[in-house]
Amino acid sequence: MKIVIVGAGSVGVDLAGTISRREHDVILVEKDQETANTAAENLDCSLVVGSGVNPATLSRIGMRDCDLFAAVTDRDEINIIACQTAHALGAKVKVARVRQEDYYQDHRLVLDGIDLAINPDHEAAHAIRKLLFQTEATEVHEFAGGKVRVVGARVEAGSHVDGKTLMELQRETGDHLALAITIVRDEETLIPRGDTIIYADDLIFLAGPRSVVNKSLIHFRDAGRKLSKVMIVGANAMGRELTRDLVAAGVKVKLIDRNEEKCRRASEQLRGALVLHGEGTDADMLDSEGVGDMDGFVSVSLDEETNSMACLLAHYHGAKKTVCLVNRPDYIPLLPLLGVDAVVSPRQSTSAWIARFVKRGAVISSESLGYSGSEILQLRVSKGCSWLGKPLAELEFPEQAVIGAILKRGRVLTPRGDTVMAVGDDVVVFALSDGVKGVEDFFTGGES
Repeated sequence: MKIVIVGAGSVGVDLAGTISRREHDVILVEKDQETANTAAENLDCSLVVGSGVNPATLSRIGMRDCDLFAAVTDRDEINIIACQTAHALGAKVKVARVRQEDYYQDHRLVLDGIDLAINPDHEAAHAIRKLLFQTEATEVHEFAGGKVRVVGARVEAGSHVDGKTLMELQRETGDHLALAITIVRDEETLIPRGDTIIYADDLIFLAGPRSVVNKSLIHFRDAGRKLSKVMIVGANAMGRELTRDLVAAGVKVKLIDRNEEKCRRASEQLRGALVLHGEGTDADMLDSEGVGDMDGFVSVSLDEETNSMACLLAHYHGAKKTVCLVNRPDYIPLLPLLGVDAVVSPRQSTSAWIARFVKRGAVISSESLGYSGSEILQLRVSKGCSWLGKPLAELEFPEQAVIGAILKRGRVLTPRGDTVMAVGDDVVVFALSDGVKGVEDFFTGGES
């Protein structure tokens, strides 16, 4: 599969890095030589220095055999023109990163030549909404049209699972506990076994049917926690969208921004929300406005340091759950260690969304797991698999991976030793970064 990415900014580099690990023919186009040189130091893909809107540049690369063309620079106009040029030259699927709402009508891009458009702010806001309403979760992934859910939850000290092995929990709960597919502990990603002990502060990922996963989370956190009050820092487009959605769902929202004009505009647009003019990092203000009583605290300002500090202050003053918006890769793994419950990155959300359209072999879709470099894959069982008809216990499945769920004729099954996969089944698999290739080979008929 030939993939061309225009723009070696944070999104382009993240996307190219994710896809190139899968051994695709990936070409990254960047007009700035210095930016291109920086990207080349960290990527294992082809790099072309030139303009992504220049027909000569794109013709030289070759558009007629381009399966996916993604324009992800930080300028909407460049992305739009690049996709339209690629379309005229024969590229098959064109994806553009477009932030400006003026280009959309009813959430659809109104321009020809572009198959898919992604608004990073919408993707990030959607991720935050899922995290807020799934109050115990720090990360949420959905597959098979939402039937299969993979959720990360931080283990609280003294919770039901703290200090117990997975085997003990299985005996206690039977089929009522979703399958644990991985544990992140001290920045190390582990594939758990029956004798693996769960400790406080572990980040454990559960997979299975949506209802089973949701019920399992009560063993990790307070089962009585509900979302009724949320405080948001940042009255920008994302903050206003998030506020509007939460108010519509019956949540009481306080929206804070340091810019008086943004506050005025938000007050006019958002009925039912309390808009406050002030600093999101003002501890006295947060305390006086009842941050300690909040079920959720979200900071989505344009300044990452403000978001980080605001969430740390909210956590210190007792907010039940904090969600921080950041883009810097070095911040993403650090903030949960400091007490921030969940981190959302528009950069990662954008690259993950585009990566779903990269089809290879049996893989239907895939998503990166947090900052670990690991992946969650949805694959389809085909006739070419040599292990068909054998139960899972007899298969030599890659050691760096684990099957989390099997979708068989519309029904989600938790895999057991006697489970037999059949042609047409969809399988959700967690794999460490070094195990992704082995999983792909397994489902294309290479293992028995």
